[in-house]
Amino acid sequence: MDGTPWWPKGIIHEESEPFESGRIQTEFGTLRTWDYTACLTKQWWATKPKVGNIWGTWPKVERVELIREDRRGLLLRINAQQIARIMPLSVGNDLSRMVQYKPWRKSLAEQPVLLPSLVYFVGDHDRVAVYDCQVFIDDFTAVDKLELAANLGKIHQALDQFSTPNTEWRWNDRLKAIEAVLKTSTLWRAPHSKATVGLPRLNVNNELLAKVDQTTHFIADTRTAVEHLLCTADRLPGLANLMMLEQQYSFIEGMDGLSRKAMLESWQSTAPPSYSSKRALSTLLGGPWIWRYHAVLLALGEARVFADEPLRKQAKQWLNDVSRIQAHLGVLRLWKSGLWGGVTGAVIAFFAWRMDSISPTLAG
Repeated sequence: MDGTPWWPKGIIHEESEPFESGRIQTEFGTLRTWDYTACLTKQWWATKPKVGNIWGTWPKVERVELIREDRRGLLLRINAQQIARIMPLSVGNDLSRMVQYKPWRKSLAEQPVLLPSLVYFVGDHDRVAVYDCQVFIDDFTAVDKLELAANLGKIHQALDQFSTPNTEWRWNDRLKAIEAVLKTSTLWRAPHSKATVGLPRLNVNNELLAKVDQTTHFIADTRTAVEHLLCTADRLPGLANLMMLEQQYSFIEGMDGLSRKAMLESWQSTAPPSYSSKRALSTLLGGPWIWRYHAVLLALGEARVFADEPLRKQAKQWLNDVSRIQAHLGVLRLWKSGLWGGVTGAVIAFFAWRMDSISPTLAG
């Protein structure tokens, strides 16, 4: 298994049982597995599995062609119209929960996201998801990131009717839990505004995309093994999705302050107006940067799980910049006093400059 991208080789405990045992011991906890190998044959698809549950219509499989393996599992082409996601690691039921609840599913029917037409799950864990997808996008770097940000905003607009109030204590506990396992030297918490709300859990990223009628669609994906091991399965705000997307692009191809601003504005143009209010975007109340911090923490966790040294260096470099300004965060709390406007403004300018959200000239 060591050669497969989804195998958590960086944290496998030396006393762990083999994959076939159904559970592997890692430094971050236990991961359950199942024997997925039969899914790679046309024979397996000929009859429905007797164990577990199936939502949706079982596909007619013409061939089983491996498109790729990645850190969430395997991706197969099973006929000209459909692809299948195979999830060897048991990391939750985000996909089956999303499609089984009709109001959620219906709200996304006309949005730029592909939900599974079938999910096979056992207990609380999804195993196989099938999507109606004729044109799978192999190279996401050729996709306009501003289009993706705007499409993400449309998805958030559709899901906003099912939002739940700010649960900042859970989000802060989530950061605390990740920091504790990864033993980072950073400590960042945020109060968050009332406009920052939780949305039904939908996992999207820039590595799983499709083209439908000339429009780029996200493909709803499984949760990562990293998140499953490090923190609870919470609802997250729209900004969390956006900044995960931004972090992916930033680490892969680099982004400056102007490109980040353009990406945020594209998302704002289609997302609910309340999501881009001054308080919602305020660094003092969390804003985009607390969720960028969250995304980088998960990236550091991914680097640990998969023994990815280049990714670890990128994440640590960004976190080192955060560490050097932690002492200034206490000064930000004096904002409410009304007596430290000049000092606070200087700190905020310095903070924004170091995070590339404004230029050095503007900071000055």
